Amino acid sequence: MTVQQLVFILKAQASQFSSRSRLIRQLQRKQQSALTQDEWMDLAKQMDSIQGNDVWRSNPNGVLYESDRRAVRMDEFVHLMRRQDIFDLMFTLRGGMARNKFGLLHKGLLTKAMAGSKLLVETYHNVVCAALDFVCDGCFIRLDFGVIDGCHVWNVFGT
Repeated sequence: MTVQQLVFILKAQASQFSSRSRLIRQLQRKQQSALTQDEWMDLAKQMDSIQGNDVWRSNPNGVLYESDRRAVRMDEFVHLMRRQDIFDLMFTLRGGMARNKFGLLHKGLLTKAMAGSKLLVETYHNVVCAALDFVCDGCFIRLDFGVIDGCHVWNVFGT
């Protein structure tokens, strides 16, 4: 047995006696019998708060992803939606959805906190979903290039 293994065992034993660990175990038991997603999420947020993971989630900076580039990309999506530029929005969405852009798929962003990932990552996903909804709700007539009566129009054959 190594010293690290012994320290790990001793820490695990000592945690059995702390009130914080007992509270987390109690919340975990409640979570297992939660009847709704909202109830489960409330318990997850409580556990994250006890463990300090809520602070980690709310801090936009991190080494696992590029937060500054992520914020710029969100601003770009919002700008294109405000301009109602569906074609450029589709092009921008298509260019980034199938790729692991800026570290967003890093395992460490998805395994630390029970209530979710970094809030900036969750906000980015919400903005992407809003952009997709915006594109899907757009008015399209596939005849020729241009805009007719507020509807975006282009040639079906891409010529």
